[in-house]
Amino acid sequence: MKKIQKLVVFALLMLFGASAAAQITIPGTNVTFRLNNEDWRYLRTFKLDDGADVYLYYYVGRVLVDIEGDTVLPCLRIYVNEDYRGDVYELAYDRYMLQPFQSVDEYTHGPGLPKSGGIGYMGAYTNPLSQKDYQFFMTYFKSRGTAVEFRLETTKDTFEEMEFEFRDILGTLK
Repeated sequence: MKKIQKLVVFALLMLFGASAAAQITIPGTNVTFRLNNEDWRYLRTFKLDDGADVYLYYYVGRVLVDIEGDTVLPCLRIYVNEDYRGDVYELAYDRYMLQPFQSVDEYTHGPGLPKSGGIGYMGAYTNPLSQKDYQFFMTYFKSRGTAVEFRLETTKDTFEEMEFEFRDILGTLK
């Protein structure tokens, strides 16, 4: 039954990915968000070893080039774990241990957090393989027992170009 539910969610994500202005419900929750224009595309869903699913969207609105001359695809990554037993602070810590980052700002109220609450960050990290610097907005919350990490990310030197777009999407989380 759970496989059928995930297939239905996948089909809906594909359908709504083509219609970027539609409300999208995060699987396993009652939290919705809206991609603010048709410049966002659904890429795919990954199944992780811990039972979580990761839904990836990427931005194709215009070509972004970083300081090294590399083309950059800003992304939205939604980590969904329906079986997570901890609270949002434990989730934030557990996810931090997988990919440490520097917190530029931390907040518990405002855009990017659904009515149920949570914790949000503006953060930065350096990819150890490419040595490229990244900056992001990331929120953690739980809804209907499902833990979610909602993350909008791009390279540090293209972040300013994408910040309004990211904040606009965060503002639609309900």
